[in-house]
Amino acid sequence: MSKKNIWIDCDPGIDDAIALAAAAASRDALNIHGISTVAGNQTIERVTNNALALSAFLDLDVPVVKGAEGPLTRQKEDAGHVHGETGLGNTVLPKTSKQAEPGNSFQLIRDYIMNLPEGEKMTLVPVGPLTNIALLLKVFPETAERIEEIVLMGGGTFGNRTPTAEFNIWGDPEAAKIVFDSDLPIVMCGLDVTHKSGLDRKQVESLFNSEGEVQKAFGEMLKFYFDSPAYINSELVHIHDAVAVIYLTNPEIFKGMQVSVDVDCTDDINRGMTVCDVRKTAPEAGRNVTLVNDIDLTAFQNILQAKLGSL
Repeated sequence: MSKKNIWIDCDPGIDDAIALAAAAASRDALNIHGISTVAGNQTIERVTNNALALSAFLDLDVPVVKGAEGPLTRQKEDAGHVHGETGLGNTVLPKTSKQAEPGNSFQLIRDYIMNLPEGEKMTLVPVGPLTNIALLLKVFPETAERIEEIVLMGGGTFGNRTPTAEFNIWGDPEAAKIVFDSDLPIVMCGLDVTHKSGLDRKQVESLFNSEGEVQKAFGEMLKFYFDSPAYINSELVHIHDAVAVIYLTNPEIFKGMQVSVDVDCTDDINRGMTVCDVRKTAPEAGRNVTLVNDIDLTAFQNILQAKLGSL
């Protein structure tokens, strides 16, 4: 089986870190061409430093590209209260001499896509705000013909940043609208499925108490989640971004439906809402989005634990 070419766009972030770990453990199936960063969970400087440290820690010998410092038109608002001051909870990774790639970040991403061998395409895996992807499509529209699909974490039929908006889409709704309006095939691993995914307290404690350096580090990050107010009464910690990576390697454990999606770009109560047309009577035209809305939780947990355990 040929490997799937992927480019990961992220804002590490604890769940981004687990997503990168899952990708690193899936190099038999995924050809990871690079990682770009976007301001989301923390400032662009912090998430880029985290991406560099994580790629070195996971022995991911791929370029790291520093992307957008903020949304297309709005003020940046991060999620430090969820991911901690550094973005990785209380976990301190080994220092690395690895540096972000010099030069124009979007030109670099464009070149990696367009320089693929003839007949091959790239799957984009954005798990943060969609600023970089929107800019790529607008500045270099020729990349669209070389993009296989976009498998993203974001959106859903309900929200977490607000009652109707998920954080990544809420953070840059204008960018999200550009992406969803692109007509490219999109797989939306949003809250409908990520709130059904994750590890329980016993599984996180097992990681945290592991003798393996990598497993212990990720166990510590997830334990930070469980110790936060958001999860104080929960028995399952949602690892949102890892869902997109597991979808790439194990799509058989997911269920979904084809929908069209619009994004609310107003400043009203529904800012950032992904309006999913799930009506059976909806027009067939424009249904370019697979809304992933169910998962085999036990299978997900077994797969993720096996991937983390293999590192």
